[in-house]
Formats: sequence, C-alpha cells, structure tokens
Amino acid sequence: MNDGRTLVLLGGGGHGAVVAEAARTCGWTVVGYLDDAAQTAAARLVGLERLGALDDLDRIPAAALGHAAVGDPTLRRRWLDALAARTAGPIVHESAVVSPSARLAPGSFVGPRAVINARAVVGRGVIVNSGAIIEHDCVLADFCHVAPGAVIGGSAVVGEQCVIGLNAAVLPGVHIGAGSTLGAGSVAVAGVPDGVTAVGVPARPTEASRASTEAAL
Repeated sequence: MNDGRTLVLLGGGGHGAVVAEAARTCGWTVVGYLDDAAQTAAARLVGLERLGALDDLDRIPAAALGHAAVGDPTLRRRWLDALAARTAGPIVHESAVVSPSARLAPGSFVGPRAVINARAVVGRGVIVNSGAIIEHDCVLADFCHVAPGAVIGGSAVVGEQCVIGLNAAVLPGVHIGAGSTLGAGSVAVAGVPDGVTAVGVPARPTEASRASTEAAL
C-alpha cells in the first residue's frame, strides 16, 4: 500500500544526499535512488540502493513516490514532468520553520534551519537550502534555487529557474527576473531583468550579461 511516505530519489549526488537525510528526519522511508553514475553516486548516498539510471522510472516501486534531487533546474523540470502524479509532496527538514499559511508545491525542498514565513509561496521543484530565509508574502517561482544563508525580503518575487547565491539578499518587494542569477553575497536593492547575472552591493548585471541581453534585442 502506498502510504505517501516511501521515497525514491532521482539523483545521487551531493544534493541527493542532503535530501535523503532531510526526508528521513520528517518521516520518509527512502528506499533507493536513480542515477546514471553507478560508482560516485553510490559512494555519496551511503546506505541507499541504486535502483537504476535516471531514465529507469519503471524501477520505482509501486508503493513509492519520487523526488528530483538534482541541482540543475532543467533536469528538475524534466524529471518532475516525467514523475507527474508520482511526485512526492514537499520535503521539509525537521529543523526548518514553515508558517502554516505558507504554500509549498509538490517537488519542493526545504533544508535544515531554513525559514519560510507567513503567506509565502514556494513553487514546484524549488530548492530552499540550509539556513535560507524566505520572508512573508514572497513568491518563489517554479524551479528556482535559494542557496544556503540567502535572505529574501517580504513580498519579493524570484522568477522561474533563478539562482539566489550563498548569503545573497533580495530586499523587500524586489523582483528577480526569470532565469537570472544573483551572485554570492550580492544584495538586490532593485529589480533584476530576466536572464542576467547580477553581482555586488548593490547588485548590477555583469558586463557579459548586459552584452548578451543587448545582442538578443
């Protein structure tokens, strides 16, 4: 019988190990993982059985759900689309603090000591990593990644497939465009356009990002 708490991970790298440990803290039974790399993945996920390659979704036991435990947002989207109704609900480490009014989509992950405050919305396949703070009324769009120690101020919006770097900050109400990266330690005091890398305090698009954006116009 599927009790909704039996899990197979898609991805056996470092992030997979983090997800496996977090899942166990909140009552999931992790029965194995899928990964194309047989040796290195097995070494990183000590104690878990490699069930097959990433494309071997038929190897997931009938009683289990799946979680896309990979850092690459394109791969997370691909595997969550493939899992469809067999996607596990949010996986939240037991030490994380999540407001009861926050909304977390299936396939999302919240790491150790992360905080998600009132009315925040966390989309599908989002990673909120260790110690990150998501303040009230924030929106994290699908497949974005908030790195350890980052802080997203109240009512800020982080677009699809964004990366908010280690210890970076997004001030309240600021919008980070889809596909953009906010560099480690950077502070976004104003909106960041789609598809750029912004760094510094205050954060500004890099020269390479500006040139790429201008060339696309």
